[in-house]
Amino acid sequence: MLHTSSCLARFALTLGVLTSAVGYIPATLAMQSDWVMQAVNAPAGIRPGEKNKTLVVAIVDDGVRITHQDLKGFIWHNSLELPGNYIDDDGNGYVDDINGWDVSDGNNEVTPPPKRLEQFSHGTRLAGLVAQIARRAYGDAAPDYVRIMPVKSMSDDADKLYIKEGFAGIRYAIDAGADIILCAWGINQISRSEARILAEAEDRGILIVAAAGNFPQELDQYPAAYRSVIAVTALDREDRLTNKASFGQFVDIAAPGLDIHTSDASSDSAYATTEGTSFAAAITTAAAALVGVQNPGYSAAQISACLIDSVDIFDQVPEKMSGKTGAGKLNIGAAINCDLLRQPVQAESVLSASKGYLQLNAAGDDEMAWFIRPPGQFKGIRFRSTAAGQLSGKATLSFYSEKSPGATPIAKLQLDMFPESVYVPGSATYVTLESDAGDKDVSGLLAYEFETIDFSTMYCNGTEQLKVEGTINDGSGPNNYSPASDCKWLITAPQGQVIHFRFIEFDTEDKTDFIYFFNGAGTHEDIMARFSGPGIPPVLTTWRNQVLVWFVTDRQNQAKGWKAEVSFKTPVNSDY
Repeated sequence: MLHTSSCLARFALTLGVLTSAVGYIPATLAMQSDWVMQAVNAPAGIRPGEKNKTLVVAIVDDGVRITHQDLKGFIWHNSLELPGNYIDDDGNGYVDDINGWDVSDGNNEVTPPPKRLEQFSHGTRLAGLVAQIARRAYGDAAPDYVRIMPVKSMSDDADKLYIKEGFAGIRYAIDAGADIILCAWGINQISRSEARILAEAEDRGILIVAAAGNFPQELDQYPAAYRSVIAVTALDREDRLTNKASFGQFVDIAAPGLDIHTSDASSDSAYATTEGTSFAAAITTAAAALVGVQNPGYSAAQISACLIDSVDIFDQVPEKMSGKTGAGKLNIGAAINCDLLRQPVQAESVLSASKGYLQLNAAGDDEMAWFIRPPGQFKGIRFRSTAAGQLSGKATLSFYSEKSPGATPIAKLQLDMFPESVYVPGSATYVTLESDAGDKDVSGLLAYEFETIDFSTMYCNGTEQLKVEGTINDGSGPNNYSPASDCKWLITAPQGQVIHFRFIEFDTEDKTDFIYFFNGAGTHEDIMARFSGPGIPPVLTTWRNQVLVWFVTDRQNQAKGWKAEVSFKTPVNSDY
């Protein structure tokens, strides 16, 4: 395994795992045979948009092998810097940053260290995917439209292989003029200064795309979880979340992250097969670049809106995962066409994505309406004006929790007085826009996002203290118990007594979801018993007057649950 990820690491790489030996295969073969291209509807042989400019994609990672046969034409060149004169010609504080910068070692060597190519291969693989998708679209002319800026953010001598100077790398990319920044790493919280760097990127119109993480749990990761950043999780060939991919409300979009064929750092002609949310993020970064090339007038916020609003919505998502795998699967062709910004708005639209946008462009006495109802259960839906432009005009937006005649609006607001956000409780909403004949300037892009439910705490949560006889159960009643349950009961009998358990009901996923019994007040104590499966367990009597009962489940399958009678007894013929 390369670059092991850890929740405890300050900057844990959300890296993929090398699943097959590095091979030496032609780039064209890897490109043409890759299932990924069909999965994301990657265009081939298209002409760039008129008046396009070269978009610069910064890859903040462990370095890029800039001499690789797939990459050498794509590498960014700082035209303001004269190579080899040891002078900071452009005055940006970096001497001879011709092709990027190593923020960890403080020099212009952006390539992996020669003696650690296997360990420092991640950035090259990311770059290979960006180049592969660009070349598919534009052929040999692709480097005229997309360039890659390597920003090495891991020291050559690093003993722990994680991106320690990631935000310093973002800082350099911003100052160097990157249009899009790829961050295939993450941390579970950020400082104020780090948040300010992300805010500055947004203010300067720079789009950041980040991996959601390779922790198979609902766990926010930054920079992915920052509002203006596109957070990407990973799918397998069946459009299911991979078994290592993070999820949660912060995720914006999903893309393939399994069986990914790309360039490798081990030689100038090497390739590898890999996996992880890192590579799903790289694919999405390439998609963002193509949207920008084809639509040169679009802002970063508009490119983001095109990507998210043009997804293929998942046919089936488990209810407990509602809104936690993004709006849907990346569709590059649809994102380039971007019906959201190009097509006239319908008088009434029905939307079924958990994240998306409302394009407001009514004129005169037009009226528009949107009914938004994704599958699943949600706390509510929040609307925000996007950075693509403030809402303007005197038209009135009304928000309803249901679509029915005579319903009372939750909120009724004039566009040019729209607050930071509007919240509507529930799993559906109906929005109307009304303008009068005198209002000729109604415009804006309104983002929406359904707020998800943490089903893991729906029926039981934390540790419950019990000092009386009675019953305990998983709390789900007639429903199946919660996914990812983590519930405890600390039961204490009077001194001199033991605790007796008799199960009345028991149905859990066999060998996966367990009830543990610990001899004392914590999980560090000896385990007296653990039960799993569909059958009633045997009667259990504790060794002393205190026991910790711990119910823990996974996220995949849930059964009916369990119930047990708890009684206190005085032990017979015991030295207790």
